Amino acid sequence: MVDFALPEEVRKIQEMTREFARQEVRPAGIALDRVQDPEDAYTSDTMRRVLARAYDVGFHKMNLPKEAGGLGAPPMTNIIVQEEMAVADAGLASHFLVAPMIAGMAATANGRHPFYREYLDAFVADTRGAHSGAWAITEPDHGSDLFQFGQPPIHMDTAAVRDGDDYVINGHKSAFVSNGWMADALLIMVSEDPGQGMEGTVTFAIPGNLPGISRGKPLDKLGLRGLNQAEVFFDNVRVAPEFMVMPPGPGYRLMLERIVTGGNTAVGTLAVGVARAAYEEALAYARQREQGGRRICEHDTVKMTLFNAYRRIEGARALLWKSSWLIASGQPHLPTAMAARTMASDMAVRVTSDMVQIFGGYGISKEHPVEKFYRDAKLLQIMDGTNELVSLKAADQLIG
Repeated sequence: MVDFALPEEVRKIQEMTREFARQEVRPAGIALDRVQDPEDAYTSDTMRRVLARAYDVGFHKMNLPKEAGGLGAPPMTNIIVQEEMAVADAGLASHFLVAPMIAGMAATANGRHPFYREYLDAFVADTRGAHSGAWAITEPDHGSDLFQFGQPPIHMDTAAVRDGDDYVINGHKSAFVSNGWMADALLIMVSEDPGQGMEGTVTFAIPGNLPGISRGKPLDKLGLRGLNQAEVFFDNVRVAPEFMVMPPGPGYRLMLERIVTGGNTAVGTLAVGVARAAYEEALAYARQREQGGRRICEHDTVKMTLFNAYRRIEGARALLWKSSWLIASGQPHLPTAMAARTMASDMAVRVTSDMVQIFGGYGISKEHPVEKFYRDAKLLQIMDGTNELVSLKAADQLIG
């Protein structure tokens, strides 16, 4: 029998996260959203302060195992924390989502390059937000076709060529590398054997300051300002083989699908958080705003709009919890994750739009945060693949 009751430990983490997110993350997210130049936003005192406070509390290491220096939070904690953070600000929630990526891999590095142990130790001890990771996979000409397996003409343009004992990497990743501008460690996927197509991809986890690595300007976006995204360039970057996480071959596909399963579940959770934020704002407003001699929440159209928002949020969350439970129990299921993500992100765009409508003219004013939630929601239909592409991929998996 499925039990939706949270364990006491997880419930306490939820309450702590909710309080921290409302007091620290929400005002920081609003402030960053209003900074015109994204580079100014990411170098601002606001950004430094919110990262330092989050790291000081331990959000960055919450799901790392205790034996690696993490907090060893129980299963399902991730999805609870992600939603509460996203209610406050989906951009910063996205940053906290990708930041531990390399540290998590370092925790299972099993004696590979000394960098892994050194990085993990520095990451778990970090109280300033100085250390974070990024996943550099998307390229200017290779985004949605990353799943085109068995087609040799389609392969990564960024390439790793063996030179003596090392690999030399040249090329660049597109401006959509989440946390690409700030990360000091990178998970990169590049072509090593183009004759195998995407199956010829090799995966490395490397320091972000190796000679030859540079970053483009952070992307200026419609929403999710709290998440920095930028191009990453590789100019004769020499990488030792000990940095290899996965060689070319069938393992790459399995690894990619596992990452994408978790990633789609996370993106869907961000969407639920954004929709919930807009719903909570609109509900509070509707309870106090009067028109026609009564509160607008008593008007049937507003009442039904609020109920439909509640219904859609609860339904999307339930499917996301199923996907998260499957991952936590060692049964990750990509179609379920993709179904949950597309349902949640489409829902978030619909709900945030409806909540702007409840505010009327005030809904398009920056005096209220619902217009920001509306902009943030749109990006979640595109992040980690457009909903159309993601849906087709899930359909392919279902029919075999």
